[in-house]
Amino acid sequence: MPHSDGEPHPPFNVPTNNSGHGNVLRIGRGVSVYYDLQPPNVWTEHEHSTAQIVMALDPPDAHMSWRIAGRLHSIDCGVPHVWFVPRNTPHTAEWRSGPAAMVVFYLSHEFVKEECGHEPADGALLQLAPLVQQDYGLCRFCHNFRELCHRRSSMSEPMIFAGAAVLSSVVLRACVRQADSGADQPRGLSEKRLEIIFNHIDTHPGDPITPASLAALVGLSEDHFGRMFRRSTGRSTMKYVWRCRLHRARQLLEAGEKVAAVAAELGFCDQSHLDRKFREEFRCSPGSVAPGRNRS
Repeated sequence: MPHSDGEPHPPFNVPTNNSGHGNVLRIGRGVSVYYDLQPPNVWTEHEHSTAQIVMALDPPDAHMSWRIAGRLHSIDCGVPHVWFVPRNTPHTAEWRSGPAAMVVFYLSHEFVKEECGHEPADGALLQLAPLVQQDYGLCRFCHNFRELCHRRSSMSEPMIFAGAAVLSSVVLRACVRQADSGADQPRGLSEKRLEIIFNHIDTHPGDPITPASLAALVGLSEDHFGRMFRRSTGRSTMKYVWRCRLHRARQLLEAGEKVAAVAAELGFCDQSHLDRKFREEFRCSPGSVAPGRNRS
């Protein structure tokens, strides 16, 4: 496919050190995608002539490092995350637990420039939870790829390619924004505290949750926690909690659960409460996404 300036892309060489990536997609325009259920592994220092994005869709207990202009970045992460590595950047990774669903994108310089206008000089690591809560479609594509990695999906080939295209573009832009902001971005909660908070929200879908209870969970005052949480996620505490529950509600409804049962399971006051919140978030009623339009 030609550039925006009409010139064809140069040949795109797919990187060869794909240990653990058993499924290969090439979706054109300088994008190659690998997805698999990744066992524990160590990748010694190496680099690629392409930018690389690693998406951990399961908690991997991972350690990542990369060197930019002689400066070493070294991060441990135990939650689903997205890791962006610029081209020609020495980097290492270790997954200490597994198997865990992983999707890897290799993106040509031309593709990155077309999508973002430029290629950042630094890498970035983002937690996946805040990212997918910004877009239900992106959440579903991540869920579908996780199912693909676990060999339980019935996605058609066109859906797989469409999902890869969406993920490569949306996730790339998020990573580039993070990399460009660098040290200028206000610090939010630590990775460890965010891991505790996200895990608590995920494992208590129907329990009462307040900013005060989450603040106490990580040993912070409510006001300080609220400011740090907004910096980390771009949302207030309760808006984030309710959005998580609404996304889970949509998944349950699409799987065939009754509207009333979902409302009770996820801590909504009643069915009308779920209906109102659902319409605010998705611009449609809960029943419109449920198979058979279940209302009872």
